[in-house]
Amino acid sequence: MPLTQATMPANTHPIAARPYKRGYTTPTQLRTSIADAHRTKLWLTTVTAVADCLSVAGLALAATWAVQALPIAAAVILCVLSAVVIGRQLRALECLVHEASHFNWSRSHRRVNDILASLLAGLPTGAKIENYRASHLLHHGRFGTADDPDLARYRQLNVEGLRRTSIRSFAWDLLIRLPRYQLGWVQTIKSSPLVYAAPFVWCTAIITVPAFFAFGSQGAIEGSAIWLAAYLFALPVIRFIGEASEHVYSTTRTVFDATISNLGFLQRHLIHPHNDGYHTIHHMWPGVPHHQLRRLHKQLMIADENYAKRLRRRTRIIQQAEVVL
Repeated sequence: MPLTQATMPANTHPIAARPYKRGYTTPTQLRTSIADAHRTKLWLTTVTAVADCLSVAGLALAATWAVQALPIAAAVILCVLSAVVIGRQLRALECLVHEASHFNWSRSHRRVNDILASLLAGLPTGAKIENYRASHLLHHGRFGTADDPDLARYRQLNVEGLRRTSIRSFAWDLLIRLPRYQLGWVQTIKSSPLVYAAPFVWCTAIITVPAFFAFGSQGAIEGSAIWLAAYLFALPVIRFIGEASEHVYSTTRTVFDATISNLGFLQRHLIHPHNDGYHTIHHMWPGVPHHQLRRLHKQLMIADENYAKRLRRRTRIIQQAEVVL
């Protein structure tokens, strides 16, 4: 019988009295490499964020052109694909908000870290860096306890109950949870009305106005509608799939064992942008910036047998989290 919101079990994940132990010892021979991996590159992360922003505008304007220039069937297909990719790019910007919460844009210039991240990543996605940081650092510092906001979301939505036996069952279970998930996410980031409104102002500036001058009033409406579909539908789905794939609380008692790395092609390129799929590395060393995660993962897989044997991972979205053999 399919799960519904009425029958979906809740509170199925135990709450620890104390935060989970790390559960992993840093290999001695890699300590220098791991220390080097903590070096931030403000210029690189800034360029990455700018590229994400420009790609959103470019995709929306290209899809607007397609609506006016191509046959209706081709235009519809291109618009749907554009909305999905724009949703992915917005998720990439949310991942850079996450990076900023750990001062991974710039650790030595923290005010610059917050200002640039707010303008280039927080404003387009409706996130306030300070609020996100306060919530997210509880996830790291109070992992597995009642203070862990991710555990609260897993319990409320029975995230581990998502059926990964087929695409159909997974999509259905995701769909029935999505409204409650999105409401809980909005409550978690606790932004002000002005911050919530910021993405719409941002869309007006980089999509609506350019589309108006390029394609007229009809084009402005069409370009804005494509962005709106991406922001309201594609982005929450991509985010939910990503967040629902990161942990297994119910059968574990250490952070290492409770964290999943999502390493498949679709996961790395669509669901977990900017190396967000290397989640085990992130929880072991939250100060390692996005541009160093994959390299460090590869080093550990080669140099540390304990890491390679115990790592939980998925290479497909509907796959159960498996230990690497």
